[in-house]
Amino acid sequence: MAAKKSDVNLWQATDYLILAAYFIPATVLTWGIHESAHWLMGRALGYDMWITFNQVGLVQGNYDSDRHQILVGMAGPMVTWLQAIVTLFFIRRTRHLWSYSFLFLAFWMRILAMVISFLSNPNDEAHISLLLGLPMWIIPTISVIFLLILTYLGGRSLRAGWKGNLIAYVMSSVMTTIVVFSNQLLFFTN
Repeated sequence: MAAKKSDVNLWQATDYLILAAYFIPATVLTWGIHESAHWLMGRALGYDMWITFNQVGLVQGNYDSDRHQILVGMAGPMVTWLQAIVTLFFIRRTRHLWSYSFLFLAFWMRILAMVISFLSNPNDEAHISLLLGLPMWIIPTISVIFLLILTYLGGRSLRAGWKGNLIAYVMSSVMTTIVVFSNQLLFFTN
């Protein structure tokens, strides 16, 4: 649905269902593109890489340098930031409510990565912070704040309100759970 800027109540019951449904392809694309960016950067640097729906790594050995590790580690987040920027631009130009799923997931994916980094192993931005000699939380915090601002602007532009954001939160949680469990089931990872 494309809504006019002047509409007071943009969201109908079917709009919430459409938004919820779009979290399925948005999740596949968001995770797929993010992990593929890591994989492609590793391959471009000459490494033999493996990839699953939620993870990427070296087939064997280690990176030749911290620089290579930083490049591979940042490729995924940078593509996710680009996704958020392009989606916000798209939202502002078209007012398509379903596109909010792509913006919210970009934010969700990076805040979840930040939380997981604090609970277990540092990943992506947290690992890069450590490689650069910074406290672990610096780059993840900058990333999350940047994406939060974009998500806020997109949600405000669409007038998502608490219902739209609640649906986005619930669907992001459900789809993330599916990603994690499907990754373990499909690829037999630990």
